[in-house]
Amino acid sequence: MPKVADPQRAAETEAAILDAARDVLAEEGLEALSMRAVGARVGLSATALYNYVENKQALVDRVVARGFRRFESDMWRAVDGVPSGGFERLQALGSAYLRFARENEQYFKIMFTIQPEDRREIDELPGEGGRLILREAVGDAIAAGEIRAADPDLVALYLWSSLHGLATLSLACDVTCECSCGCKDGGECTCAGNHEWGTAGLTAEKLFELFGEYLREGLRPRDGQWHADVSKEAGRTAAGSSRAGSNGPREVSPNGGGKRDA
Repeated sequence: MPKVADPQRAAETEAAILDAARDVLAEEGLEALSMRAVGARVGLSATALYNYVENKQALVDRVVARGFRRFESDMWRAVDGVPSGGFERLQALGSAYLRFARENEQYFKIMFTIQPEDRREIDELPGEGGRLILREAVGDAIAAGEIRAADPDLVALYLWSSLHGLATLSLACDVTCECSCGCKDGGECTCAGNHEWGTAGLTAEKLFELFGEYLREGLRPRDGQWHADVSKEAGRTAAGSSRAGSNGPREVSPNGGGKRDA
């Protein structure tokens, strides 16, 4: 707790300190962060900052935790009123993830790039860094039969990785349009027919919505024994190839099988 008599003033100063630390981290990196640098931005001496925070590492941890708390809050708000068990809930979470990255770019960069010497455990982060709500939505969708039965932790990690990759790409470069017709400069797009997403101003959230078709097809329940048989056959083929190793080339027969040359 801040060692300041006036609680309201202490809270305001503490918020200003965390904002300043966030800005230094996002703009100049961890190496540039110091009590002196943060104090200069809020009009306090480095010594005075110790009334609000123990040390530099504690300051970093509080900024990171603050970002994750905002992130978690945004995720929960995004699914307020969205029925559980449906793919729409996963879609809403995905859109919220990308929107947070766009609207809170500084926090997003700090949360996932500024790391302490000892890497944090995910369960140390508020809401486990967003994993809890995503994992819950995945589990509900599996229980409802909306997506196929699978390890919900693995599916959640798959979706998280896809979202994070798109969010990171959208911050690093313009991935929304490959047109060469000049529509990025405000003109009308004349080559959109060549790629359905080739329109200027398309957001990462809209791209994720377009990705939904691929996500649904990849995660929907599998009907029929044929899928299981194919999976088993693929496993046997892979195992056979592994055992064969460098024992010689294989002759592939028209039916997809094979025999080892003499």
